[in-house]
Amino acid sequence: MNDIPDNIQIIIVGSGPIGLMTANLLGLYGVNTLLIEKNEGLYKLPRAILLDDEGCRTLQAVGLDRAYLPYALPSNGARYYGEDGKPFAEVGPGPVEFGFPRRTAIFQPLFEKTLLDGLNRFDHVKVCFSTELESFSQNSVYVTVTVRGPNNEKKNIVTSYLLGADGARSKVRQDLRIEMKGDSYPEDWLILDTLNDPDTEPVSKFFCSSNKPYVSVPAPNGGRRYEFRAKPDEKTSDLLDLKNILNRLKPIRKIHKKDVLRAAVYTFEAKIAEKWQDKRVFLLGDAAHVTPPFAGQGMNAGLRDSHNLSWKLSLAVKGKCGNKLLSTYEEERRNPAWTMIQLAVAMGDIIMPQGESDIAFRTSLLQWMKRFPAARDFITSMKFKPPPRYERGAFVNLNSQVFSGSLVGQMLPQSPVCYLNGSKVRLDDIIGSNFSILVQDESLIGFVNEVKKQLWPELAIKIIAIGYNLVDSSDGVVRLNPIQDSTLMKIRSHRDQALLIRPDRYVAASFDRGNLQDTIKTFQEFLL
Repeated sequence: MNDIPDNIQIIIVGSGPIGLMTANLLGLYGVNTLLIEKNEGLYKLPRAILLDDEGCRTLQAVGLDRAYLPYALPSNGARYYGEDGKPFAEVGPGPVEFGFPRRTAIFQPLFEKTLLDGLNRFDHVKVCFSTELESFSQNSVYVTVTVRGPNNEKKNIVTSYLLGADGARSKVRQDLRIEMKGDSYPEDWLILDTLNDPDTEPVSKFFCSSNKPYVSVPAPNGGRRYEFRAKPDEKTSDLLDLKNILNRLKPIRKIHKKDVLRAAVYTFEAKIAEKWQDKRVFLLGDAAHVTPPFAGQGMNAGLRDSHNLSWKLSLAVKGKCGNKLLSTYEEERRNPAWTMIQLAVAMGDIIMPQGESDIAFRTSLLQWMKRFPAARDFITSMKFKPPPRYERGAFVNLNSQVFSGSLVGQMLPQSPVCYLNGSKVRLDDIIGSNFSILVQDESLIGFVNEVKKQLWPELAIKIIAIGYNLVDSSDGVVRLNPIQDSTLMKIRSHRDQALLIRPDRYVAASFDRGNLQDTIKTFQEFLL
């Protein structure tokens, strides 16, 4: 405990994927960070199993995608089977918009180890296992945190901000007396992670039986996850009995005891915390919201929380912003998180209809989908999944853009690009960890350079140009040629404007000479 400093800028509670990712982001931003975890080490068994394209992009943002993703399994989509055991709908892998497949199967212990190893890069980030949050108190200036170490030794630490990434049973949230609002499913689910599975197809399979619904999800290294809905009279001890597990899997695959990696019983919940911020204390991930697994968004929603909050906290601890920007964390993330929870609930209603009316509705829906292929594709291809877009927050004129194709408030596509000499490079690797301004015409480069000193100097902005007729120069601007693909049109819609890109890859503003001063003033107000 003696090697833990008495003062530190940020303390994170919880070493799950959200806490580890947040520590990596804060490490990149140069923030002195302490991560504490009450357990002796990382959890050894898989829980989350899917990383979406936005989650992969966050992994890229901390420079660890190449370290981990070669060990993951890109998904080819999902397939839905009806009462007769025949497929009635299929979702393909979908287009690549943010640089990665929409769904990638992961092995969480290796994913977390990669994140933990990534922290070795930072002398200013410290991780303490077997260290538990005892209590905390706060005022308008700092938080005093009491932690208990492996020998029951206690230590008081003063920090600017405390982050609760400590899961669905968050002590941070409970100590703040913040309630979770929402519903729990009436029945439990048996979760089985298996090895040596004969089904190697990288497709998630939903068996939508009204009597015995279950889900089969691919996992790396020849594994597979099975999720079975339990009957109301089945007890947890019976569900976890090895004989029951083997019998349940017997109709699906040949199974041996050694092939059962993990068995657990879960009650699925769809809940959200009443609030995510209490002065200088913030909640992230499952501490703030829990979702059923049917849309594969539990961990991924938490990773979005992490990327959204981390850059704002880094500005705050460096004295470059005030409480107004920090308050946009919940303002921006709350509705998207709740929308994804509702999406998962809706998918659950299709996968596991309960009463006769639910079954009749699904049957009618499937018949209707056969008559209207466009509507079928809308549903089965998950086009109703909300895009990465915020409806409020730290954006300039978010709801009064001059054209409908504006990217303001949306995540910037990671379009393929190359240097002017033809060598390929990834756009996010150029953007880096700070703010950037994207332009698409040589004349806009000159305009932005002219007013660079006015453009939020406190944000250390990098200027990037993407265009076909750019001229190489030593003016500090990174010039790139676009490689034609479907995402390029979205960026080209702003070809006559400059785009201000936040560190979390969201477009904060679009501007030209006409609205430059108003844009500067409006965004600076968020930094007060």
